[in-house]
Amino acid sequence: MRHLRCILLVSLATVLFIAPAAAQQIRFIPDFSQTPSSNRLLQLNGSAGLATDSPQVVLRLTQNPPSMLPSSSVFFKVGQPLDQGFFTYFKFQIHDANCCTPSDGLAFVVQSATATDSTQGATGAGVTALGPSMGGIGYSGINNSLAFEFDTVQDDWDPNGNHIAIQTCGPTAFNSPVHEPGVYTIGNNHNVTSCLLGNQINTNLASNLGPTCNGESCSDGLSHEVVIEYTPPMGQQAGLLNVYLDPLFQPGTHVPVPGAPTVLSVQGYNLLYSTANPLGLQPSNLDQFYVGFTASVEDGADTDIFAWEFTPQAPVEITLPIPTGGLENDFTFGSHQLGVTYPNGFMNDCSPGSMNCIYMTVLATPVNQQTFYTNRLMGTNFANENCIIYSQTGDNNCVDYSVTCQENGQQVTCPTEIENDDIAICTQFETPLYVSQFNTDFLEADPIGSNNWCSIWTGFMPQDPPDGIMSGKGPGFSDIVATLSPTGPGMPKCDSGGLKEATESIKRTTSRRLKPRQPQGSGFCPPID
Repeated sequence: MRHLRCILLVSLATVLFIAPAAAQQIRFIPDFSQTPSSNRLLQLNGSAGLATDSPQVVLRLTQNPPSMLPSSSVFFKVGQPLDQGFFTYFKFQIHDANCCTPSDGLAFVVQSATATDSTQGATGAGVTALGPSMGGIGYSGINNSLAFEFDTVQDDWDPNGNHIAIQTCGPTAFNSPVHEPGVYTIGNNHNVTSCLLGNQINTNLASNLGPTCNGESCSDGLSHEVVIEYTPPMGQQAGLLNVYLDPLFQPGTHVPVPGAPTVLSVQGYNLLYSTANPLGLQPSNLDQFYVGFTASVEDGADTDIFAWEFTPQAPVEITLPIPTGGLENDFTFGSHQLGVTYPNGFMNDCSPGSMNCIYMTVLATPVNQQTFYTNRLMGTNFANENCIIYSQTGDNNCVDYSVTCQENGQQVTCPTEIENDDIAICTQFETPLYVSQFNTDFLEADPIGSNNWCSIWTGFMPQDPPDGIMSGKGPGFSDIVATLSPTGPGMPKCDSGGLKEATESIKRTTSRRLKPRQPQGSGFCPPID
């Protein structure tokens, strides 16, 4: 279920207009219409671009008729921490094809490429890495990469023209789409060999990945939904890499139902390179990798990505300037996000050259539900509550948001609003749990890491299933977490003790209200999607 706790929202496009491109995480749901953010956050190489496929804005990897650049790659410009796992969902379709060899297919690629093989026709490195066409699917010739290939044409090295495979040759060798033993030619390289990861290829799919061609007629390929989930080795638990194609989903989420069949599954997988794990990858720095899509085309076809979200399961930090009052700041972490709205009248000077601009940093930390209860809630006024599990964040994990602020490079107390109207705070997330106005709470603790909890929950507004809206207001910032409560919102309320008393002494110096404003009220927060 996808749920929302907040007061006031504006369009994501408006917020991103003032935000640095490197600030957001990957969430293009329900489509890629959040321009100009899509162009600013995505590195488009080769034939890739955004296109309108009514009524959606899609990420078009290849097109019909084919361009002068028949291959493409698209990478999110912000490196992702993958050492603690990740979850990604995307939806694609190959259509409007020329028969009868319309498209090579596409791949989802994880990489930290330092070089590409020019003899194959590959170019660039990092976010500009681009592989060739003619069977190369846009990733062949990229080193230090892991490709999840959705192949629609049978080349000499393919068992058939409708398969999914996982390809890597480790950090130093160039990747390739070759699955079969032997030596093959791509571009001017006549010695391309297999990079199939173990036996991870599925040639017996339930439906075609691309268009179906019969003589001179060619029908569009079906749209397909893909989930890829990586769980790293932890203690005695081996790593696991699962790929799902068109699974049944838990209601209101992009998470496959328990027991959903995989099309590929790698037991004992470790994404990170070591001498004992030569097919792992080496991150560029701080366990960062670029993630995105590649594709290529032969006779011509539209290869479209309709939606994409990517959720790292490691702590992730985002920094954005605080906008003026009434505009929401969305800190997007893939499948979940935190929104913050200051009251009308609040001002923050972030004009070019300003030394007074205040930035807000949100650190989203996945934490096991039982661990969070034991360490943070047990023995407090909220001991009958527990944090809400967020889908896509790991096994039984909640998310703790820690909020801090900076001005002119120095840590400062975040601006507070206490007297007439507090700050609107919201979180949107998917959860496998049942939540409603009767069994939820929204907690804030000050200082960060303490158990000095108080409730900022202000209401719940049901929407069309499975979405819901909950409102929260707080006087300041620290730790913020959504909780399940069998009795509804608990005590104390943040506006009647707790944080209000703790921040009373600093409210005069940190408030930036220029003039009195009308209270915003509550319960009018629309869904972010």
